Formats: sequence, structure tokens, C-alpha cells
Amino acid sequence: MIKGHILSKYYLATPVFILAELVAGMSLRVAIPWGGDYLIYLYMAVCFVLGGLVLKKQMHLNVFALLESSVNLFLLLLSVYLPVVALANNPQEAEAFKFGVVEIIHFGIVGSTLLYVFYNNPLFKENA
Repeated sequence: MIKGHILSKYYLATPVFILAELVAGMSLRVAIPWGGDYLIYLYMAVCFVLGGLVLKKQMHLNVFALLESSVNLFLLLLSVYLPVVALANNPQEAEAFKFGVVEIIHFGIVGSTLLYVFYNNPLFKENA
């Protein structure tokens, strides 16, 4: 772990997000629109192991966090987009469309992580 690095601590805090998912049913870390719970837990386990335990260099951790946050944001947008399209295509089979405080918190966490990684990435600072 990179001593004092906020990204390492963020990925090491993944079990807290798993606990929030298990206890309260709040998916604050990742939203997978088509999958079951096992995909969410697999995604979080990969983030915990790679981001928190395996990646030691700041450059590697920043690249991983940039890719992971981009994928996570894409999955969140897809989880909002797909129910809207399904509702537009077949209004009789309308499912409960959920978008609320949990999704806004999720977007805030993912968006702030993505911005932090992008603006503090050594790849962009070295070439500036």
C-alpha cells in the first residue's frame, strides 16, 4: 500500500461498501444493470484486491483507478438508461424505475474519484 495515498485507502474501504450492500441494500459502490449480486461482489473483490493490496506504485494505482471509475460511471449511466428505454419501448410492462438518493451518492463517489484521479494523474502532470 502506498503510505498515505487516498486511492489505496479508498479501495481498502471496499468491505465497508460490501457491508452497506449486505445490511442496508444500498449499492453505493457499483450498479450492474443486468446482473445478480454475485457480479457486484466480484467487481468489488477485484477492486479491493487490485486497488488495495496488489498495486503498489502510484502510477499503476492511478491508471487502475481511472479505468475502474470510467467503467463504474458507464455502468451507473447504463443502469439508469436501460430502464428508461425499456419503459419507452413497452409502457405496459413498466418496472419500478429507481433513481434516488443512493444513485446520487453513487454518482458523487464515482465522479469525485474520477476527477481526483484524472487531475492528479502523474501521466498528465509529467507531460504538461
